[in-house]
Amino acid sequence: MDTALVADGVVVQVWRDTPRASLDVAGTLVEFAAGQAVCGMLWDGTALSLPPASVDLVAYAEDAKWRKETGGIAVAGIQVATDDRSKLMIAGARIKAAADPAWTTQWHIGGGVLVPLTAPEVIAISDAVLAHVDKCFAIFGSVVAAIAAGTVTTTAEIDSAFGLSG
Repeated sequence: MDTALVADGVVVQVWRDTPRASLDVAGTLVEFAAGQAVCGMLWDGTALSLPPASVDLVAYAEDAKWRKETGGIAVAGIQVATDDRSKLMIAGARIKAAADPAWTTQWHIGGGVLVPLTAPEVIAISDAVLAHVDKCFAIFGSVVAAIAAGTVTTTAEIDSAFGLSG
């Protein structure tokens, strides 16, 4: 259980796992589940929320995650598209590759270029795409937590976290 000091509807201090019975400061002490409240969040007496500027940053972070996730990756020297259609095609190819280890295909990588891929190569590409998507989601989670904590306050910081140029 955490205890938060709320002043004028804003969480101004949080004590993790340390209940506070009283303080000599103006404000209200409110107990929350561990990790629920962070400084800067709004408290309306019944629910916590992010301030409007943070909501804008979260929306920007969602877009940055999508841009990074769908921006493509290189796997073993092959440029692999990671847009939603490409991820679907890769998933289908992986199913075939897993069922038939001798299977091969010609994979279009853009610009009129086809590359031959073996079943193990398709599986490796699929694994790399999944790892890329997982990493994007993990970065997003960290960024949203940092926005809520007030340690990420600009779109440039969000771009940097995702390795994007503004």
